[in-house]
Amino acid sequence: MKNRIFFFIIFIGLAFIGPHKSLSQPVSSEEPIIKLGEITFKIRRIESTPSPLMILECYVEVLNKSRSTAAPANSVRVTMSQKEVSFADQKPAEEFSPSPQEVSLSISLPPLTGRVLIFGFPIPREKVEFITFEVQVNPPDGENKTVKWEGS
Repeated sequence: MKNRIFFFIIFIGLAFIGPHKSLSQPVSSEEPIIKLGEITFKIRRIESTPSPLMILECYVEVLNKSRSTAAPANSVRVTMSQKEVSFADQKPAEEFSPSPQEVSLSISLPPLTGRVLIFGFPIPREKVEFITFEVQVNPPDGENKTVKWEGS
């Protein structure tokens, strides 16, 4: 009976002292560091009648530079808008001005990883010399880049 009481007292003492200090982990208060990576372009031709449709696909790499904090799902937003367009020949009768696009990353972004988001813009039938875009992560305060696509 004395052994049981002794072990019971030791068990209760360890329950209050041990697990709270050894099993708990500090909560990270660091915000994820989200940056823009490489931005590349690709032209996709979609066959249709009466004429094919040309789409400029923009691949935007989003990086989490944080060493320990993941970015939660839907917390990373990227916007892309056209700033300038130059035509090789004369300017078309209709003004070419696609609306800005915004994409949210629907999955979490673990530390020291990246994901690629894809945007698509129609290319006018007239020969385009270049189009300048502004890309921004987590507007209005996030990092932004200006990139240029040069037509062929």
